[in-house]
Amino acid sequence: MTQSAGSAIIAGFGPGLGEETALRLVDEGLRVGMIARSVGPLENVAAKHGAGLVPVPADVTDAAAVESAAVESAVDHVERTLGPIKCAVFNAGAFLKGSILDFAPSEFERAWRVGTYGGFVFGQAIAKRMVAREEGTIIFSGATASLRGNATSFGFSGSKFGLRSVAQCMARELGPRGIHVAHVVIDGVIKGHKHADPGGDAHMDPKNLAEIYVNLHKQPRSTWTHELDVRPWCEKF
Repeated sequence: MTQSAGSAIIAGFGPGLGEETALRLVDEGLRVGMIARSVGPLENVAAKHGAGLVPVPADVTDAAAVESAAVESAVDHVERTLGPIKCAVFNAGAFLKGSILDFAPSEFERAWRVGTYGGFVFGQAIAKRMVAREEGTIIFSGATASLRGNATSFGFSGSKFGLRSVAQCMARELGPRGIHVAHVVIDGVIKGHKHADPGGDAHMDPKNLAEIYVNLHKQPRSTWTHELDVRPWCEKF
C-alpha cells in the first residue's frame, strides 16, 4: 500500500534513536512531531535540522499528564498542524532498577506508568486516528528486558514486559484493519545513550537503528514484521 503524504510522531523523543529516526522520516517526506517533557531541547533540535521537525511538549512519563489527556492533545495538535499521522514511534521508558528487598513500590508503579501505561495511552490515541484511514504504522521500542527479567530489574523489566503485551494485543486487533504494529527488541547499548562509547561497532549506531524503523514503516502489507530483535555482533544472547 502506498503511503500518502502526512506526518509522523515520536513520543519519548531524545538524542540518538529519536533524533535519527525523525531525520529519516523527514527524508521520507513526513513532518515529525517530537514529544518530550521539556520544549527547550526540542526547539534546539528543530533549529538544528529545519522545519521538518516540530516540538510538541507533553509529558507521557507523568501520570497526571497522561490522565489529563495530554497525549490526546499532542496527537490532535500534530494531526491538525502537520497532517494525518502515518507513522508513530513510542520510545519512552524509565530505567529503574533495585533489589526486591528495598525497591519502592512507588518506583515500580512509576516505571509501569512510563513504559506500559504511557505506551497504551499513546497507542490508543494513534490507533483511533489510523483506523479511520485504514493505514499507518505504530512502532514500540523494547529492550532485552522485554524478554527476560534479571536480578534488580523489577521496574524496567516489568514495564517492558507489559509494553510488549500491549504491542501484541494491538497488532492482532489492528493488523486486519490496515495498521502495522511492530515491537523492536533493542538488545544492546545505543551509542551516546548514557554510556561511554567504546568506539568501533560494539555499541549500536542510532542511524542504523533508525533505518530499521523506517524500513518497518515501509514494509508492504504482505510481509509485515511484528517483532524483531537487533543487537551488535558481539552481544551475547
